[in-house]
Order: sequence, then C-alpha cells, then structure tokens
Amino acid sequence: MRKIPLALLGAAAVMGTLATPAAASALETREFVGHGSSDFGLALFYARQDARNQADRAGFSDCEEYFKLVISPYDATVFWRCTR
Repeated sequence: MRKIPLALLGAAAVMGTLATPAAASALETREFVGHGSSDFGLALFYARQDARNQADRAGFSDCEEYFKLVISPYDATVFWRCTR
C-alpha cells in the first residue's frame, strides 16, 4: 500500500517539472569592436558606424559603448557590448 502513494508522488513530481514553463530565457551578450580612420577627422564616427554594422548583421539591437580609444581625430576604436 505504501508503494502506490510513492509512485504517484514520483509521477506527480516528474509531471510538475515537465509542465512548469521555463524561466525567461537568458540574454545573449556579445562584444563588438569598431575601427575607424579618416583623413578628415571623422574617425570616431566611422568607428561607431563599423561597430553598429557588425551588431546589426549579428542581430543585436541593444548596444552600449563601454570604451573608446581615440588616438587622434584620424584614428579611433570603439568597444560595444550588445544584448539580445
């Protein structure tokens, strides 16, 4: 008589874990590095455009620039962290 309730309890536990919806999926985070150079002093603009193009191609839309390295107005690098 004790075996039946334990079997039912075990089956209920298994069904409960299978029937429970999964938690919200974890966000995927990726980093992109944009490089830019320009003879007219627009290197930072081009570096940001390069990072944005990489993120768009990969399907990431929510991005933040967490570091920029501007060596001169003619050469720049930006680092973006994006999530989706």
